[in-house]
Amino acid sequence: MPGSAGKDSNRPGLNGGRSPRLGPAVVAACAVLLVCGCSLNYEEAALEEQTSASIPDTVASNVIHRVNRDGRLSMQMEAARAETYNSTNTTVLTDAHFVEYDDKGKKATEGSAHRVVFHSDTENAEISGSVRVHSASEKGSVAAESLSWVKKIRKLSAAPDEMVLIQKDDGTYISGTGFTGDFQARQVTFSGPVRGRYVWEEKK
Repeated sequence: MPGSAGKDSNRPGLNGGRSPRLGPAVVAACAVLLVCGCSLNYEEAALEEQTSASIPDTVASNVIHRVNRDGRLSMQMEAARAETYNSTNTTVLTDAHFVEYDDKGKKATEGSAHRVVFHSDTENAEISGSVRVHSASEKGSVAAESLSWVKKIRKLSAAPDEMVLIQKDDGTYISGTGFTGDFQARQVTFSGPVRGRYVWEEKK
């Protein structure tokens, strides 16, 4: 099995010019900023300077955030806990789960992770802890223990020794280490060893 998967629609992963997106997970993290983005306004700058960087400015529990577009629910995000750190432009979500809906109200993308660290200044994110995203339109999912998203270059990647699994609903899958998903080129590559299975069903 080759160490890369490109636009071939018969391969799992980013195919046919589309992708099993993790982008909404980042959008979900950004959505929390709308919920708990209010910061404590200190009248004295000294108080702000004395605040430890390890202490969040805002904490919210059992967060539920819904985004409506054109009179319909387009996304819902839930998190057991959300912490914002103004000094580092960071929001940390714990036990995050999101669902993105299509224009017919059906689930388009669903994902979850134990921890999401979102950087509001760059819109980059580190996602970790049983990360899984399923795309109904792509009929596939991505699963990993941790992933990093860089918005400027639209790249999703894992640590060199991190195992990442891309699986289609029909049972086709590819897994390996050294994962990089280039959302600009719409291409997935694995620099380390890979293994997989291709399921082909004969058309009647």
